[in-house]
Amino acid sequence: MNRTALPRDVDGPAPDLHPTVLASVLVAGHAVKHLYNSGFFLILPEIARALNLSNTSVGFLNTARGFAGSGSNLPAGFVADRFSNRWGRILGAAMIVIGIFQFIMGSVDAYWPILLCAMVVSAATSFWHPPAIAALSLRFSARRGFAISLHGSGGSIGEALGPILVGGLLGILTWQGIVQLSLVPAVLTGFVVWFLMRNTSGHPNGAASLRAYVGGLLDFIRNPHLALILVSVGAFSMSQAAMNTFLPIYLRNELNYEPIIAGGYLFLGQVAGIVSSPVLGHLSDRFARRAVLVPSLLLLGTGSFALSVVPEGPALMASVAWIGAVMFPLTSLFLAAAMDRVGAAMQATAVSLVFGIGTLFGSLSPTIAGLLADGFGVRTAFHWGAAIALVAAILMAFATAPSQPPGRAPSGP
Repeated sequence: MNRTALPRDVDGPAPDLHPTVLASVLVAGHAVKHLYNSGFFLILPEIARALNLSNTSVGFLNTARGFAGSGSNLPAGFVADRFSNRWGRILGAAMIVIGIFQFIMGSVDAYWPILLCAMVVSAATSFWHPPAIAALSLRFSARRGFAISLHGSGGSIGEALGPILVGGLLGILTWQGIVQLSLVPAVLTGFVVWFLMRNTSGHPNGAASLRAYVGGLLDFIRNPHLALILVSVGAFSMSQAAMNTFLPIYLRNELNYEPIIAGGYLFLGQVAGIVSSPVLGHLSDRFARRAVLVPSLLLLGTGSFALSVVPEGPALMASVAWIGAVMFPLTSLFLAAAMDRVGAAMQATAVSLVFGIGTLFGSLSPTIAGLLADGFGVRTAFHWGAAIALVAAILMAFATAPSQPPGRAPSGP
């Protein structure tokens, strides 16, 4: 085995795929999924220009996407826990649906059909995380933070490549052509993941019924430590949604950068996240989740504010990299903190809760930021993102820290 491969843990069901192969498949699939997410944010200014949309309309489009994703997360968690012997099918089908509705989106040229297609794509993406992250959590429970952060790095690779690919393709294709073309990699990825993970299964004692699932869900929602983590997730997601929506708008429509230049800035932020994700994940395993989450949230808030005041050039590039280095790993750390609190039978549900709460709160933020941007300028969207990130840090600071590092004892946030 390669010396850098993740070690296989002794607990959890024995996987049919070698653990390193399983991790590689999930990280690669996650990268492809996030190609679409990050590419859409660079497509968004082109849609805004083509349809002459206000900032509020742009924000509402992302709000609708967020609501669709939020509404799909809990069903996705139940499906992944209830049918844990069909994780490959769930993951493959999700990717195929993403590709089909991307193609449909590129075939229409009106606001509401585009919005509806974007909502379906967002809902389909919600079905990736619960089975994928639950599989990693069960196989690598002793290094959960690192394994989930590695999966997050795959997402960051996709997020980094998406703007570069879209920015380059916008020089030769229309945004509609790019979105239609994206059908091919999504469908191919879906079938490959479906085939390779066809025999991969999760915990044998997953949610037996909807009633049992709801009962278990209510039990751990009542846990005050988990509740505080989830509220902090919500505040962080509001900051993240504001930044993801209006940084491309700022670069493209305010600073008038060409698509490839705007894509390069977004690429820079993602590369910083790729490098920092495994490091922060390892530190959260070695010490405590809270010890890494709180400083990262504080750095995100200060970096977001800096983005609104720095001049163009190296200072702006440094601010984007600063934000990326702390923003993109945070979701993985929140996931690990939540999954530390639940049993093996409901790992996918913990994932769906984190993403569900995150997308629910986060879906409100683009519209709020859009209203602020229309009223006071686009930079105020960054002020909003900075303020809500600091709120998330304060909330997380009150979460109970574990008495020992998460990898060495039953752990907390």
